[in-house]
Amino acid sequence: MTHLRVRGRDCRTGQTIEIVAEGGRIVAVGEPTPGPAVGGPDVLLAPGLIDVQVNGFAGHDLNSDDVTPAAVAGVVRSLWRAGVTLCCPTITTGSADRMRRSLAAIAQAVEEDPVVRHAVAAIHVEGPYISPEDGPRGAHPREHVRPPNWDEFQSFQEAAGGRIGIVTLAPETPGAVPFVERAVRAGLVVALGHHGASAAQIEAAVAAGARFCTHLGNGSHAMLPRHPNYVWEQLANDALWAGIIVDGHHLPPSVVKCFVRAKGVGRLVLVSDAVHVAGLPPGRYDFLDHAVEVSPSGRVSLAGTPYLAGSSLSLCQALANVVAFAGISLGEAVSMATANPARLLGLEGKRGGLAVGQAADLLLFRLDDGKVEVVATIAGGSVVYGGLRVAEQDEHAG
Repeated sequence: MTHLRVRGRDCRTGQTIEIVAEGGRIVAVGEPTPGPAVGGPDVLLAPGLIDVQVNGFAGHDLNSDDVTPAAVAGVVRSLWRAGVTLCCPTITTGSADRMRRSLAAIAQAVEEDPVVRHAVAAIHVEGPYISPEDGPRGAHPREHVRPPNWDEFQSFQEAAGGRIGIVTLAPETPGAVPFVERAVRAGLVVALGHHGASAAQIEAAVAAGARFCTHLGNGSHAMLPRHPNYVWEQLANDALWAGIIVDGHHLPPSVVKCFVRAKGVGRLVLVSDAVHVAGLPPGRYDFLDHAVEVSPSGRVSLAGTPYLAGSSLSLCQALANVVAFAGISLGEAVSMATANPARLLGLEGKRGGLAVGQAADLLLFRLDDGKVEVVATIAGGSVVYGGLRVAEQDEHAG
């Protein structure tokens, strides 16, 4: 049975602690003991990060026409360098055949690869049941946007082997509310996103069971009425949690601060919305039948337009960004990328924490001048990225 000891400064308390993992689970949490371990008092310790919106990473595109199980595995393994140990691979608007191919590739990867199985919490289907309007539609191809269709969605779920756990839709589309009701009865998290809904339409979707907002403040019109508008309505609705992309491009720092104060840390989830160009050098790339540009600052946009087309954000960097933008503690930021998404997905007590019995998914990192350096990522009790062993005499420092 694999035995691993990990030490670091608890990002919530600043105290150096030791975690012992056996068989892929945490079996002890306490003060450091003599002997070598991964980490040390000079690194911060957090649960492995959970990203509920990942479209691709490091050149691997989950929404390409020829996606394979190997590409899915490539995304999972590439995310380790961002400290992510659990994710929701995200399939976006496309033809029914293309979406089913992507879903089937994820399902096959989960079946065949235990590493992928450990890393995939559920599949997130973002579209095609969204607004066809410019702005709210974002980079989703207009020709494939369509109203909710339960029979079609069931074919998606069949292709996914029953692994779809989140579905994002526009609540103003015809048939949206009955669809939400059926999806909630089936155990899915229904998210509102890429929409231009009225207050009444948002309220109807929430009454039907919708409880999350996909990348709140994005996938929206460039210009909105001062009030009322759908951003205020979603912020004010306490039944709705929200995902936010804190890369400095999708939401200005002042907006992030207001969102955090309005929703509260407990109802916010940091997401990357990373696309396949995340982790690649600046340049021009193909994505969703469009050319996209990655700027030197990391902004991903549809080539020749002001519209964003996903992000190149590493979720670990979102921790430092939200601390700087919203003035919250590092521990609060970490909860937005660990405990909160675990609760959203119904995994509280199993993932996203540092308690005995939880999966031994851990992140060791440094935070210096607003930049995050991942020192080691541990998934299921194994060091899967980086790694640092310290000498015994360092164990009681700090």
